[in-house]
Amino acid sequence: MKLLLFTLANSEKIIKNVNIPSCRNCVHFKPPSYGEFTSSYSKCGKFDTKNILTDTVSYNYADMSRRDETKCGNEGKYFEQEKNIEFKIFIHNVIRNLPNIIILSTLVFQLFVVLK
Repeated sequence: MKLLLFTLANSEKIIKNVNIPSCRNCVHFKPPSYGEFTSSYSKCGKFDTKNILTDTVSYNYADMSRRDETKCGNEGKYFEQEKNIEFKIFIHNVIRNLPNIIILSTLVFQLFVVLK
């Protein structure tokens, strides 16, 4: 009985990093076009490297930027709140599902032409 009372008395949750901002809510967060919005392949647009031979820019993975204290670090030093996060997620989902949307639209169009 004492164990049950002790468990109930100490049932308050402790969540690590609860007060640290999430990369997904940052303006610099770049989700991959082929995966989930919060994929481990997401990049950080704040820290990038330009290849001087090809003129292409490559971005660091977001989780690597958060592990590196010279970049954003665990605390998210360079975090900037994304004001339109819902729209950003919506656009990501449209782009991610674009092949399915095109196939479905084509099938519906073909069905409409055949039935006409």
